[in-house]
Amino acid sequence: MKGKFLKKYHFLLISNCLEEFEQKLSLYFLVYFGKLLPLNFSYLDWLVIKLRPIRKQIIPRGGLNSHYLETTSLKSFNARKTFVMLLQFLTYVQHLDFKIEYLYGVPYRQVNFKLQDFLKFQDPMVKSSNHYQVEKLKEFFDRLQKGAFLTSFSDTSFRSLADIPQVKLEKGKQNYWIAKVCITEELFDYRYPFILPSFFRKQTTKDQFEVQFKFIQVFSSVDITKEFFVKEFLDSYPSVISNQRIQNIKKYFIQVVKLLEECNFIEDNYKIISNDSLHDTNELTIYNISEGFVIYEKLSVS
Repeated sequence: MKGKFLKKYHFLLISNCLEEFEQKLSLYFLVYFGKLLPLNFSYLDWLVIKLRPIRKQIIPRGGLNSHYLETTSLKSFNARKTFVMLLQFLTYVQHLDFKIEYLYGVPYRQVNFKLQDFLKFQDPMVKSSNHYQVEKLKEFFDRLQKGAFLTSFSDTSFRSLADIPQVKLEKGKQNYWIAKVCITEELFDYRYPFILPSFFRKQTTKDQFEVQFKFIQVFSSVDITKEFFVKEFLDSYPSVISNQRIQNIKKYFIQVVKLLEECNFIEDNYKIISNDSLHDTNELTIYNISEGFVIYEKLSVS
């Protein structure tokens, strides 16, 4: 270490700012390793995890925070719908004003908001007076307080922190429902390794939802290589589906890939899976993804 590089940190060292000195040096070497080392090897998972929070990437305000999912606990369609609502709720709440309350010495973030405002955050096109959707939200918060989602996370520390001890709904002025929710403060300090654009902020068909949820499941892995086994996905349907429906599902897969590429979340190169082998391709089509395809998470830190 010499020259201009050393000068950047010299003042911190002679000023005895050792904590800042160590932090900036560590960050420098993480970025350097990210440029130098091949991140697609499993023994570099630790580096991939460290690089994700510092990558140069614009995070959309409505993006979903996701984490390692335990897929076995999300077998039913309703469970998957509810889990996505939880991700949306955590994303919505982090931008609200709050005050800190203590319960047995543990800090909790208390937030108040109109139920209809959260409904509009979920789907900007929905009418806030939609009684059916409001009732669905009330059911969601009832399940939330009962801790129905804690086993949806495979990371044990996250599971223990995902604690929401109080949810209170009151009828406010102009017939609006006011929600008062307490959420463990530590939950907002937890490092989410994946932040994705929200696929769900509009009405979707069941097939579109399933494709979008599959993307969250696949992205919630340490590896930067994301494999989508389309044939396996289609075979998981409980009944035979028409050829037209199969073509539409493949189109949904390609649409989400394009969205991720536009948001700079993935590299602009991919492979198709054919006869258990990988083949480079310039474009994904409904014909060449019949077995599956592979995309690569972007970890640019330059």
